[in-house]
Amino acid sequence: MRSSSSTIIEELASQSLVIAYLYFDFHSKDIRPHSVLRALIEQLSSKCTSIPDGLEKLFSAYADTRRSPSPEELKSSLKSIIGSFENVYIVFDALDECPTRSEFLKLLAEIHGWNLDTLHILATSRVEKDIAETLSGLVSHQVLMDEPLVDGDIQVHVCRTLDDDIKFSRCSADMKENIKKTLVEGAHGMFRWVVCQLEALRKCQSPAALEKALKCLPKTLYETYDRILLNIDDGDKRNALKLLQWLAFSVSMVSLSEAVDVLATDPDTKDGLLFDRNRRLWNARDVLTICSSLITVTATDVRLQGRDNGVPEDTQVHRARFAETDEVTLAHFSVREYLVSEHLSKGDSKLSYYHFNKKLADTFIAKTCLAYLLQFNDGCIDENTHILSVIILCGAVLDHTCSAR
Repeated sequence: MRSSSSTIIEELASQSLVIAYLYFDFHSKDIRPHSVLRALIEQLSSKCTSIPDGLEKLFSAYADTRRSPSPEELKSSLKSIIGSFENVYIVFDALDECPTRSEFLKLLAEIHGWNLDTLHILATSRVEKDIAETLSGLVSHQVLMDEPLVDGDIQVHVCRTLDDDIKFSRCSADMKENIKKTLVEGAHGMFRWVVCQLEALRKCQSPAALEKALKCLPKTLYETYDRILLNIDDGDKRNALKLLQWLAFSVSMVSLSEAVDVLATDPDTKDGLLFDRNRRLWNARDVLTICSSLITVTATDVRLQGRDNGVPEDTQVHRARFAETDEVTLAHFSVREYLVSEHLSKGDSKLSYYHFNKKLADTFIAKTCLAYLLQFNDGCIDENTHILSVIILCGAVLDHTCSAR
């Protein structure tokens, strides 16, 4: 499904208008104001017929140095570039997923304060208190995505899944209609809720099991996540907690092979064996079965240098890769919100077991990195060991140790 912002960007581009855009993603670990400014400058300057004066001055000042322009200099350059066009349209998608939200909102308010008649900004977000408070005095037009509008998209998604997923091919037409009706009515505009219910329903082994599941669907997204955690096998609970802590707060991407080694490493073991190859999963993709639909694996393309699709490297949306790999991530921003929520901490012991905060996660990640690195004291290197990953781990130890303090 395409996002509304993607449709808007395509529409603006079709009219040959000057546009720049940033897609925020909770997987992006280090979006800072200077990286946002650089991204906007690069996108807009590429639309200029000649090099803007402000940008040329910056290049001349810093080309032969190892220093970078200050945020104030970048702001001045961006303001100058925007002023050189008749109209500029900037789209920020998913503000609520920006990992440095407070810093970005402050920058957005400052850009708005330039009072440039040529600048038009569109931002999309869930309704969050800090975003609403910051933008309340800046917004000239607001469009709320009412349930009926979202329900249309949800219905399209459900119908497509029922038609395309082989697991649902065994369902009769009446059963499919019942699934569609039940999910659309129960969604209340929550797309993520529907995705989780479809994942659960496709596992039903009989018509009776499916009918029973439809009659007792969880009412909220957090209740859905409760049910997923409670269904984790007792033997997988420890591994599930390891994965969830890593994926919620790791400072870098986690590849599928790295996730396997996370599970094979236990910094808190009492038998002295911190890393055990025999704990590596035979099939790396079995990682997905441990946490069900709370995590996902996405293919990542090779990119040794440069940029993807013209999106600046500084946006962190497309990060440099060292090898083709599958990246393991939390399936949705709401999963991390749930894991650190008061709702989970106050649940029964089976649920509260999975609750943690950033400090606990950073401590665990740092200890795991150290435990993994200690294996090299004994020369334990095999064909599955990536030296580059080891180098990255050394940096990760420092990052997470500092964060845990």
